[in-house]
Amino acid sequence: MDRALLYGTAAMLSVALVTGVVTLLKSGQARRLKERVAIAGAVEAPGVQAGGLPSIRLQTNESQPLLERFLRSLRYHPDVPQAHTIPWYLILIFGALMALLITNLGARLLTLPVSIIAGVVIGIFVIRTIFAFQYNSYVDKVFKQIPDAIGLMVRAIRAGLPVGEAMRSVAAELASPLRDEFSRMLGDVAIGRPVDQALMRVYKRTELPEFSFLAVTLGMQSQTGGNLAETLDNLADIVRKRVALAKRAKALAAEARMQAGILMALPFIAALAMSQIQDFYIDQFSTPAGQKLALVGLGFSLTGFLIIRWLIKRAGMD
Repeated sequence: MDRALLYGTAAMLSVALVTGVVTLLKSGQARRLKERVAIAGAVEAPGVQAGGLPSIRLQTNESQPLLERFLRSLRYHPDVPQAHTIPWYLILIFGALMALLITNLGARLLTLPVSIIAGVVIGIFVIRTIFAFQYNSYVDKVFKQIPDAIGLMVRAIRAGLPVGEAMRSVAAELASPLRDEFSRMLGDVAIGRPVDQALMRVYKRTELPEFSFLAVTLGMQSQTGGNLAETLDNLADIVRKRVALAKRAKALAAEARMQAGILMALPFIAALAMSQIQDFYIDQFSTPAGQKLALVGLGFSLTGFLIIRWLIKRAGMD
């Protein structure tokens, strides 16, 4: 009876998770389509003031709906579909299977409610980890291409081309994924959105502050004038230094990440070595009490590893 209840609960949770996410994705696609149609049919561009100059107030009043908050909590970005190379439904199925597996294994050592909660938490964690890995890899590739894109814009402007043509050259000559982002940005400009606001939409999709720097630069130049090529050249130099600094921070943090992995794997290596030397050293883990202790130890090891990774990531961001 307990096992049937366990499998039934896990199946219901899996179906509810998949159905809920599918419904939210469909509603989000409809909302974005309505937004683009409304912008395309507008008589006046939303970012133009009464005097005719584009505004450099880059903060918009768009509120995040419940759908977007839920998806971003899972680190899934529906507005950047090219970042998620693995289909989302496969990741959800894999997370549901992991939740079912953890619930089944935990029911042998823990109570049924605790095992169900642990399975759901681990399933959501697995889904979020895979989505975050794909998105972070995509953003890292875009980040490394930004200095080349700004440098290409500087050379185009110095050759006498306007800013729009310089951006089109970036969308035409650079490789993906930055080419795709500039193509989408030029599409926003083509339907009447100011350049600074279009770049801020890129910033919201990628969460890279370099796009906000570029948006402020172009917005200020459109109102005050000046040598845009020189300003962009200085910005490109700053971005190159930021890219080099990020690579250096990643290299310096590699040792700490390796130490964290070794600390997590060391207890299991020691247990394997002791099992080969004398079997009775680990005979106690075959009992229910020993298995519970091993499960608690595994949980503490994984928690410590995640905390160390989080501290390393925060230190790199600072």
